[in-house]
Amino acid sequence: MFWPFHHKAVANYWLTVFALYALAEACIQLLFHFVLNNFGNQPISLIEIHFLMWFFQCIMIWPIWWVARLVYKQKVIVQILVNLGFYLLYSYIWFGPVQDVIGFLYHHLIQVTRSESERIPAILDQGNSFSYLNYQLLKHAFRLSWFYLANYFFNYHLENKKRLELAVANKELQLKMLKWHLNPSFYFKTISHLGKIAAEKPINTSGPILQLAKVMEYVIYEAKEKLIDVKKEIQFIRNYIQLINGQPGNNAIFEIETAGEYDHLKIAPLLLVGFIDKMLANTTRTGEKLYRIQLLFNGNKMQLNVDGYFESKEGLLLTVDDALYRQLKEWYPDRFTITGNTNDDTPFTISIKLDEER
Repeated sequence: MFWPFHHKAVANYWLTVFALYALAEACIQLLFHFVLNNFGNQPISLIEIHFLMWFFQCIMIWPIWWVARLVYKQKVIVQILVNLGFYLLYSYIWFGPVQDVIGFLYHHLIQVTRSESERIPAILDQGNSFSYLNYQLLKHAFRLSWFYLANYFFNYHLENKKRLELAVANKELQLKMLKWHLNPSFYFKTISHLGKIAAEKPINTSGPILQLAKVMEYVIYEAKEKLIDVKKEIQFIRNYIQLINGQPGNNAIFEIETAGEYDHLKIAPLLLVGFIDKMLANTTRTGEKLYRIQLLFNGNKMQLNVDGYFESKEGLLLTVDDALYRQLKEWYPDRFTITGNTNDDTPFTISIKLDEER
């Protein structure tokens, strides 16, 4: 309701609402013109006065809606008192200066549009007449109702749009999760590495094969749950990191350490691996990069610290358009904070309030 609008979609919506309101006011004025000039002994109004009334009512609707918008999130009693107080101020202005301006404009307008014999004195709203006061109160309630209905439908449409976007994002996350479950790059590189180890010294393949088996077991079976024990997620991350560190041609080396108690906590499966994959994606192919990951637990709060330089074209390690960020918004709404989210030497930190085991 503020002008200029900050968003084009919001501006288009409220301009459409205003256009519909202006159309409704035009119909009311045309109805008045028809009734006043067809159900009496003689015509008592001209279309010019109805046009001017319509014009000023369209202009004066904006302050009514603006005041209503300022308080529509407040308590009902506050809204009633504020809107009632503004009704008194609005009525004083409408029956005073506005009617004087309308009368002045009407007088000069009919001198141009009408011959002297066709001119009729203007019927202006009278503030000392109960009929006009009652009508003004009804009109004010009508204008407020128009705003509240329009505002309700606007917020309903906005919430519905958010729900649809969240549903689409959820489907995208499920698809990305499925792709990660079947991620051929990780498996091919690991298997290729195992092949080279087997050719050189077969006895050394037992450890990586066991780690790969645990990773696949976790991804296929454990990660189907909505929440999983933090200790299982950490063990999976350790196996995953060791396999990545052993892959030939990999420039990203990871170290992980934990501190605090987390036996009673649960976490969304495969959440932490998303950060590791993000670091891999933001690591260039030249030069070895060391990432130190800390997982600090205090109560039900988990803090993930990453010490390492992230190279990101957007200038941010994690943007609002990333699937990982949307995943955090979906699983931990208003339960996480991010600091150091830049591609400089500032450590990246994210704090999440996890679920506790029941």
